Amino acid sequence: MSRLIQHRKKQNNKKIIFLILLFGVIVLLIFSIGFDSLINTALFFTNTSQPDNDDVSSKQKDAFYGSIELDTPNIATTAATIVVSGQSTGFDQVEFYLNNVKAHMTELDGETLFSEEIGKLIPGENKIYAVGKTSKKSSSKKTDVFTVLYKSDAPILKIERPENNTTVSKQEIEIVGSTDRDTTVHLNNMPIVVDLKGEFVTTLRLKEGDNTLNFQATDIAGNTTETMIQVRYARDD
Repeated sequence: MSRLIQHRKKQNNKKIIFLILLFGVIVLLIFSIGFDSLINTALFFTNTSQPDNDDVSSKQKDAFYGSIELDTPNIATTAATIVVSGQSTGFDQVEFYLNNVKAHMTELDGETLFSEEIGKLIPGENKIYAVGKTSKKSSSKKTDVFTVLYKSDAPILKIERPENNTTVSKQEIEIVGSTDRDTTVHLNNMPIVVDLKGEFVTTLRLKEGDNTLNFQATDIAGNTTETMIQVRYARDD
């Protein structure tokens, strides 16, 4: 029993000696490299694990939140020029593009609203958009692209039946005609149904004697064509 106790005492003494030696090594290390160096080393590893405040600040300064929008223009026009308007925030300049070619540039001078007339539309479809730019930075933003139809020619309007200056014996007659696509037709100020090909068929009840049929065709640009037909209704006795 006494031998076991002595053995345990020897093991405990060895542990105590090891701890004393370890403590001595740590104290010697502190005095050899300096306490301040240990603190600086710890701060170095701490700082490298955190983001650079200067980088964060720089990224925040570089962030740009300008906006630019165009007001929706008319889908069609009879003129070769069009007024483009809109609003912008944060930009100094606005460039206007027509069919992917820069047509005009304007300085905003602190204003948020803008309106400019651009010209030389080509017959048919035209693509229009704007780009906001800032003179101090290389930031820019493009608006949505709008399609505007330029059409200056009046629509075709043909009345196949009835013929002008004819006399009929039936009170109700059939009217057949054709016009351009995307065109509305009115007969004596009443609309007529026009199909996708521009063709129309309808009927009209005549009054006894002379009847004037006024036709008007209007396309989506606002161009109009008018024609008038005279029909006389005489009942068979």
